[in-house]
Amino acid sequence: MNNKKIVGLMVAAAACSSNSWATQGTHLVGYGAKAQSMGGASVAYPQDAIAAANNPAGMALVGNRVDADVQIIYASADLELGSAENKHSGSIVVPIPEFGANYQLTPNITIGVSTYASGVGFKYDDPVLPIPGLRRARGTLSQVDILPTITYKFENGLALGLSLVYGIQKFNVQGLPGPFPGGQNEDFGTEKAYGHSWKAGALWSFDNGFAVGASYKPKMKMSELSGYKDELLSGSGGSIDSPGSYALGIKQKFNEKWTAALDYEHISWSNVDAFAVGFGWRDQDLVKLGVEYNYSNDWQFRAGVSHGRLHTTGKYANPNFLLVGINSTALTAGATRKISENGEINITAEYDYGTTLDGSGPSEGTKLDADMYTLTVGYGWKF
Repeated sequence: MNNKKIVGLMVAAAACSSNSWATQGTHLVGYGAKAQSMGGASVAYPQDAIAAANNPAGMALVGNRVDADVQIIYASADLELGSAENKHSGSIVVPIPEFGANYQLTPNITIGVSTYASGVGFKYDDPVLPIPGLRRARGTLSQVDILPTITYKFENGLALGLSLVYGIQKFNVQGLPGPFPGGQNEDFGTEKAYGHSWKAGALWSFDNGFAVGASYKPKMKMSELSGYKDELLSGSGGSIDSPGSYALGIKQKFNEKWTAALDYEHISWSNVDAFAVGFGWRDQDLVKLGVEYNYSNDWQFRAGVSHGRLHTTGKYANPNFLLVGINSTALTAGATRKISENGEINITAEYDYGTTLDGSGPSEGTKLDADMYTLTVGYGWKF
């Protein structure tokens, strides 16, 4: 593939150079350290005040509590761009905070708020094209969603939850080759965008330890990233929307020691122009399975796995080399340690992996391999 064609693909890829934090496009495996440690299986098994990020109805079951986590992600990638001679590598460390608070207003009603983040940032150690004066291409997209939530729980064990979703997005690109007004190394600057939507959920718990849950969120339209709408994001109207999704889950508590949860999630990437057009992002179906072992009153241990269909194909390997989020499987493990009557420490480790993305058709000769490691540490307090 000649340099002119690769330059064009880099310009297009910069529009979303933002999505290598997870196995789910821009999304993380799970939100909240406990949900993450069970492979993200949480739709029918809420465990903290960040639960609205997974299923708003889950806030009906967590009681009065406050939770704060930070996910520290290390991602690395190896790239052959166009040929085996053009090799590059890079890595990034990203801290992602999460927060939740919930209050039992009445025996049937709770009010609370959860936050979660999505997106990605990536950079290579050297310029990916031999153009004099070209700096390392960098791009970051980050989004924080804030979910004020209300739930109502009926006497038969059915809980319904509704969240308003407020999204705040930040986007930055620099060091790209191309015919931009300020030259190939132009720093486009940091732009912000905003959006709002809603998320609804249901959770039905039964006396035998079984529960079933569901959640739904429509696509969230984001405002324009005005500094990019005429160049990098012209194909998507100047914005990067947040995709719609829905999820179903079940939970079974077998005894006082063992609990298992299973989720299915569908993410509608193909309905977001910024991801679907040019990058070949397709809808993604994921299955998440987690188990919990209650070792004692002070210790709980968890493990899980998440697996889904890769959201792109080898045909689009070139425009996706700045996205890097090509891992389709995640293995997770974690623990909770009670440190006081009302306080606990949570820790989770995650490893994301997948097969090498081999280019085909217009991306022939390009190969991309990536790995991601995450360490999450959090504190929960009941009141």
